[in-house]
Amino acid sequence: MMDIQFINSEEWGIENSGFQQYVERLKKHVPKTEGVLNVIFVNDEYIQALNKQYRDKDKSTDVLSFSYMEEGEDSELIGEIYISIPTAKGQMGDFGNDLHHELYRLFVHGFLHIFGHDHEEDADYEVMKKIEDEVLGG
Repeated sequence: MMDIQFINSEEWGIENSGFQQYVERLKKHVPKTEGVLNVIFVNDEYIQALNKQYRDKDKSTDVLSFSYMEEGEDSELIGEIYISIPTAKGQMGDFGNDLHHELYRLFVHGFLHIFGHDHEEDADYEVMKKIEDEVLGG
C-alpha cells in the first residue's frame, strides 16, 4: 500500500484528507503503489531554490516532482512532490479553483510526473491531460 506523507500541511492550514479521493483514482494509472510518497508544502523561495538547483531555472514554480523509482532500485521512497502554497494561491483563479482544488490539481499533476508522465511532446501532453481531467473530474 502506498503511504503518502504530507509535510508542512498543518503549518499552512491544509486538510490532508481531501487528497485521498484523488489518490484512489490515480492508483489505476500507475504501476507501483507500494512505498512512501512525500508531499511537501513550501514557500516560493524554497521551491525556487530547488528549481534552480535541479532544473537550472532561477524562478519559482507551482509544483516540482522527484521520482526515486529507478530501474532496479529497491527504495521505499517512491518520490517527492513539492508544492508552493504562495504560487498556488496566486494562480488558483486562473483555473477557476479555490485553494484546496488548486492544491489537488497540482498534487495530481506532480503525482503523474512521479510515475513517468510528462508533457514535453504534444502526444504526451494529451495523455497526461486526459488522465488529469479524469482524476480531477471523476
